[in-house]
Amino acid sequence: MRLAHLVTPFLLLALSTLACGGGNKKATGAAVDAEAGVLVLTAEQVRNAALSTAVIGARKASENLRLPGTLAADPQRLWRVSPVVDGVVEEVSTMAHESVRKGQVLARLRSAALGEAQVAWLEARSRVRLATADRERSSTLRKDGVVSESQWLRVDAEYQRAGGVLEQAERRLALAGMTPQQIEALESTDRNLGEMALSSPANGVVLASTVSRGQAVGAGQDAFEVADLSVLWVTVHVPVASLNQVTRGAKATLRVSGNPQSSWDGTVGSLGGKVAAADQTVEARVVVANKGGFLRPGMYAEVEVVGVPVQSLMVPANAHFTVGNQSYVFQKLTDTRFRAVPVAASAPRGEWTPVSGPGVQAGIEVVVGGLAELKSHWLYNGGE
Repeated sequence: MRLAHLVTPFLLLALSTLACGGGNKKATGAAVDAEAGVLVLTAEQVRNAALSTAVIGARKASENLRLPGTLAADPQRLWRVSPVVDGVVEEVSTMAHESVRKGQVLARLRSAALGEAQVAWLEARSRVRLATADRERSSTLRKDGVVSESQWLRVDAEYQRAGGVLEQAERRLALAGMTPQQIEALESTDRNLGEMALSSPANGVVLASTVSRGQAVGAGQDAFEVADLSVLWVTVHVPVASLNQVTRGAKATLRVSGNPQSSWDGTVGSLGGKVAAADQTVEARVVVANKGGFLRPGMYAEVEVVGVPVQSLMVPANAHFTVGNQSYVFQKLTDTRFRAVPVAASAPRGEWTPVSGPGVQAGIEVVVGGLAELKSHWLYNGGE
């Protein structure tokens, strides 16, 4: 009889507990189904969370790296113009910052050494003419038996020596920078011996001019610096952690603070073979077409490099969350039932994150918007 009296209150308490929704029901109104590991919300909670979803699917995406860079002239499009023999500047035809065309005269010099070489060529040319005429005359007389064999050999030897001297004189002028056409023009009546012109090797801009009239310039001394700025280089430093996302030939976009509304297209031309120990980066070179001519060497720029695309099952970058060291996505089962699925999440690729794991399949609907609200209910109700 006493036992019956004791059992009845406990039975009533158990029935009351079940009527209230079970031991997993929390004050928030949400519940975790212990058997299935499913979070159950009320319709009102779903509305308040403003949930939105997306579908796990196979996608190809890449991450764009934003890297600071510095513009520089392409060394293959940069020329230093200097005389190959000593001379004195007589005329300067262009100054720094001016645009020039290929072949345009930048300055004229007078060179005593060049003048001597030109005179030597003229003398050698005259000697060849005389030796040629003498040889032709002796050849005719030899056939008539008038010229002896020994005399013919002397005439022929003189002809050969004259040709050798002329060949050496031509080489000296060629080494002084004269073209075959310019050498042949020395015999014209309007020749100006000793005059030397420094010409632009390409269409471009004069970056520097270091000579003035009356200045003595030595052989090999820089007089002008000319650059073709239609294509520029941008030096950037890629962190080692992002190195596997950058390859040669990758597309890039460049912007500068002086013209933020415009952008310039480029490609990654090369990746360095050495890591800078100080900041653990690798130097890369981006080649950019200077459309409009606005870009200048020395400018700072922001370069956005398109990373290597990854093919994988992906979710939107804001569809997963982390608790401790574990990442999860919320799979939508019904309008009010959601399951937290453990996933392995890789580094984001732009707006998408590659995911994998036993519960990850294409076509699964996962929560994107309202994720924080859902996570809060899940943790409050004993999730994790």
